[in-house]
Amino acid sequence: MRRSGFVMILALVFMLVLAAMVMALAYYVSSETRGIGFQLDDTKALYLAQAGVERGFREIRNDFLATSQQGVADLRGFDTGPSASIGTPNNMRYIDGTTALINANTDQAIILTFDSNYTQTRIVSVLFFIRASRAATGTNPTLVISYSTNNGGSYTTALTQSLTSTTLANFSANITAAGLTWPTIMSSNFRLRAQRSAGTANINIDAMWLRVTYGIDTNTEPRYTGSYDTFPKTLGDGFIQSVLITDEASKVHLNYATQSLLSFLMQEHGVAAGTAGTVATNIVNYRGATLTNPFDSVEELQQVTGMTTAIYDLIKDHVTVYSFINTNSYWPPTSAPSVSRAPVNINTAPREVLEAIFDGLTLGASDPASLATDIINTRATTPFTCFYNSDQGMPLPVATDFFDFVNARAYLSAAERNRVLNTADASLLPPVSGSAGFSSPATEFCYANTTYKIESVGKITVQGPVTNDIDLRVKTIVGNDGSRTFQNYTGDTTSTGYWKENYE
Repeated sequence: MRRSGFVMILALVFMLVLAAMVMALAYYVSSETRGIGFQLDDTKALYLAQAGVERGFREIRNDFLATSQQGVADLRGFDTGPSASIGTPNNMRYIDGTTALINANTDQAIILTFDSNYTQTRIVSVLFFIRASRAATGTNPTLVISYSTNNGGSYTTALTQSLTSTTLANFSANITAAGLTWPTIMSSNFRLRAQRSAGTANINIDAMWLRVTYGIDTNTEPRYTGSYDTFPKTLGDGFIQSVLITDEASKVHLNYATQSLLSFLMQEHGVAAGTAGTVATNIVNYRGATLTNPFDSVEELQQVTGMTTAIYDLIKDHVTVYSFINTNSYWPPTSAPSVSRAPVNINTAPREVLEAIFDGLTLGASDPASLATDIINTRATTPFTCFYNSDQGMPLPVATDFFDFVNARAYLSAAERNRVLNTADASLLPPVSGSAGFSSPATEFCYANTTYKIESVGKITVQGPVTNDIDLRVKTIVGNDGSRTFQNYTGDTTSTGYWKENYE
């Protein structure tokens, strides 16, 4: 009996152990199943967010291919040095009635080094314009206008025109078919030339310039207003919760902003002037005077001495390292041939960025805010299309250039208007003939963008004893032309884009 009882007890223990093992295995399987389920839900949320990114990318790409909004600008030439045997060649730089003089068939009126406010835009067409007339005496002269892309080694004739009037008039030739690009136009190898090939009357030249039509980016486009699609969008058993497209050119570039601009940007967000000035100096010191330690990401800003979480959270959405870098930014003149700057898109920049740009121009106390307000109100219905247009020879006057806008601000003095215009202009040639330069600009304005941040949120609703939502946000930078490799600073060849995921 004792042995039988012992066996029964042993069997009972074995059964209990076996039951425990089965329960443990069942719990393990259940846990693993739940874990796999959670992982599948996470993956679904990620795929939904990625689908939102692709929807935003397609909207950007479609606009690039269609060039739906356009601007037209007159590009003035700064350099008339190559001109030979021509009277007062610098008179060809402005449309103002003061003329240069061609009085022999061997004379060459040449101009180059053109305005550089538009170099990140998409060229649609290029016209060669000249404003000229014949002198009162002599026979009708024949004007020949041509252009060179190889430093004057050879010229391509664009127009041959007989001049019959002593009144200045515009003549133009379409040179779009030459396939001109911004690097070609900005190169010192590109130049315009005018000569006389027949007749004896002298030729008076008021100005020679390029008229370029190009694509612009504004806040009235569907991708900014959000009207290109409707969200949330059901996809499978989840949602593309939202897609936000942000113009990186609407922000201040951490690697090229001046100490003053960085300081005023923080002050516009409520940071005390002393603190803002100290942190701005630390930012400039961190990146180095010659960009020995450039910022590779906005998040790196948190490594700067004095940068608190509060300050970072205030400005992080208004700074970037991905906007276009203008290596042909010349104004104001310096000892170097050019100074790289990162222009800000006047059509998309938020109020804080606009006011920070104007804060350092020694304007009236309320003028920066007034200018920002006027810009925001104007672009809401008629976006800015260029810095300067002559309004001469156009089918209709161009009233959307920044030059005319600034000159219509009655609360600015003439000197203040010049300072605003000079900081907004990237070119060597001041916008006004005889204008005094301004030595401490913030950065120039531009009218198009090269990179966008797309933020997309994918959402999965998990049913169970407690209903739970899984939201996953994806952030990425994409180029307006489909590229996904970006330049953070001049000379950077290693940056290969940006992608970030996080749960919410």
